[in-house]
This record gives sequence, C-alpha cells and structure tokens, in this order.
Amino acid sequence: MEFQLTSGLQPQLLEDNQKLWLANAICGAITADGSVAPEELEYLERALSFLPSQADVVKMMQAVKDQKLPQLERFPGATRELEVKIFIDLATVISVDNVLGANEIDYLLYIGRKLGFGREFVRVVIRWASEGIVWKRKMLHLIDAGSSLEAEYTD
Repeated sequence: MEFQLTSGLQPQLLEDNQKLWLANAICGAITADGSVAPEELEYLERALSFLPSQADVVKMMQAVKDQKLPQLERFPGATRELEVKIFIDLATVISVDNVLGANEIDYLLYIGRKLGFGREFVRVVIRWASEGIVWKRKMLHLIDAGSSLEAEYTD
C-alpha cells in the first residue's frame, strides 16, 4: 500500500534500514505519552505497512504493546531534506490526538538530536505542532457551533 506522510515523504521509497528506523520512530512517537490513542492507530498501521518483512511487523507490534522500543541511532543515509520531513511527520504523529504532553516534547527533543537538529529548530517545530493543535480544537468548536445554527438560505 503506497501513501504519503504529511510532509510528502513516501516511506515505500526508502531503503529497508531507513524504513525500519522510521517505523521505530513513528511507534516511539505514538507511545511517547504512555498510551495509544485511537487517532494514532492509523499511523501505527501505516508504520507497520511499510516494514520490510512480516517478522519486523510482529517484532514492532510486540515492542509497541510492551512500550519498549529500541533506542535509535542517527537516521541512516539521510539527506537534510529527508531529516526535516521525518521530523515534521513525527511532530504531526505526536499531535494527532490534540495533546502535546511533557513526555511527547521530550521525545521530540530526543528525535531532533538523532536527526541532527539543535534545540532552537526543535522548539520551532514544537511550537508549530502546538499551533496546529489549537487550530484543530478551534475547528472542532466551529463545527459544533455551526451545526447548532438554524439555516438562513437566500435565493
């Protein structure tokens, strides 16, 4: 199954070791807050879908269940653009449940270092993710407010 992440990154085009790293990072982002929210399940399915082998899928599922994902090294064979896209995508995964807790921020700081980003760029991305959460919450409020309005059609 082919798909694109938020940044436009297509995991199926990565090398197998890069796919494994990215899947581990996504699963780490999903479990960073200590639980897997229903909104995060889609990302879990996506991460598992591009793993190189069924054995990797089984191993990853167990690691997620146990919340014991392996420590990550630097992303193998990366370009700077690829590292930026991955970091943006991980921030998106972390914020999909509309919550950005302390453990999730710590995870982004950790992953940012693995991708070679300084603290300032990581903070910019965290701020961006936080603004996205606010935007999504306001959108949900607008949907609720607009749904309760009486229609005022004009001809």
